[in-house]
Amino acid sequence: MKYLMRMPVIHRRILAAIISFLLLFQIIPLTAEATAAHTPQIIAPRAILMDAETGTVLYDKNAHEITFPASTTKVLTALLVLENASLTDVVHIDYEPGVTGSSMYILPGESFTVETLLRALLIRSANDAAEVLGRHIAGSVEAYVDLMNQRAAQLGAVQTHFVNPHGLPHEEHVTTAYDLALISREAMKHELFREIVASPALIIPETGHMEQRVYNNSNRFLWGVGPRHQMIYQGQSTNIAYDPVDGIKTGYTNSARNCLISSALFNDQRFIAVVLNAEQENVYADSRTLLDYGFQFFHHLTLVEEGMMTGSVPVTNGTADSVSLYAAQTVRHVFPRNVLPDDIRREIHLPDENVPAPVENGAALGWIDYYYADEFLGQVKLITHEAIDFVPQYMRISPFAYGSVGFLALFLLWQGQVYRLRRKRQKIRLRRAARYRQTQSIE
Repeated sequence: MKYLMRMPVIHRRILAAIISFLLLFQIIPLTAEATAAHTPQIIAPRAILMDAETGTVLYDKNAHEITFPASTTKVLTALLVLENASLTDVVHIDYEPGVTGSSMYILPGESFTVETLLRALLIRSANDAAEVLGRHIAGSVEAYVDLMNQRAAQLGAVQTHFVNPHGLPHEEHVTTAYDLALISREAMKHELFREIVASPALIIPETGHMEQRVYNNSNRFLWGVGPRHQMIYQGQSTNIAYDPVDGIKTGYTNSARNCLISSALFNDQRFIAVVLNAEQENVYADSRTLLDYGFQFFHHLTLVEEGMMTGSVPVTNGTADSVSLYAAQTVRHVFPRNVLPDDIRREIHLPDENVPAPVENGAALGWIDYYYADEFLGQVKLITHEAIDFVPQYMRISPFAYGSVGFLALFLLWQGQVYRLRRKRQKIRLRRAARYRQTQSIE
């Protein structure tokens, strides 16, 4: 251990990454039974693991129980900022925010861009930044909280009810692990949000009222190495820092205890873990247990790619006899690793009769339903990528038919001409014969 501590920081981090990789992908039989047998065991009373791409819930422990969220509230606060404010706007603070708890210590007379305040909100977990942003966007903290609750409901987070933008304790300021996962999944769709929550530190230049501010991210998953940042994971003491983690938000109050929303990305798979009301470093061990469970036992399968041709249907009275159909969108799903593409059943639904022309480009002429066992996975519309025009009856004769008719007409004209020539020659012969007989009778 002493030797390890004498190693340069960069070497310790590389070693930690290698150990993390080996622990993450230890060889485990990936059968359905193994997946069930290795359901994660966590200490926190409430938690969830959600697939970020599809929203599928992979683990649930009292995830719909209402509880206190502490500063995980700020994920929704930040989402509203990203959706409703200009990041380059400069906010001048001419009052004392006066919010307790974690703070960036804003002083009257200071000015900051919305983006700087947003970074302080998420990295420093600054309660004063939350109130300043709320007033700037909605005119008052109360009006901003109304917007937050409306947005939560739109996302399906129907058990969420906030009374402030920062998460300080209030008996009516509540949510669930499931709701926080939904909100975080939406926030992670924003590139700037992903960049901020993955930042290990924040530097705010001096303002004339206060010298330069430097803050570590409150999320030790991003930087926690060394003796003071250890946790017990799988029976061993290890650094809290974990390379696959790229966010999202911590929280702590006496009533909420330790709360953590984590995002981790590995091999193009992202999972979101929410652990609420945990004790001390257990919040990190529980979160990593859930994330590792996702990486070890689940993978994504593409059921169909957008634009993939999946069949055709016959067309009547059109410029073509049939029209090809293509998937309108990509459909992906997360499965236990033992599930293979051949295990997915699909049911194709097409029109029972020929489609009459005209057919528009982009017309939906069918769909495909996807199932695994008896579970409905999703549906994709089948659309056209070309237009088929209507053709009148007289124009539907093929060029070959036109050629045949033309040939027959020419043949009949030729036969008529031959007949006329024969009749003319016959008449000439008859006249000559008549003249000959007349000459003979005179003699």
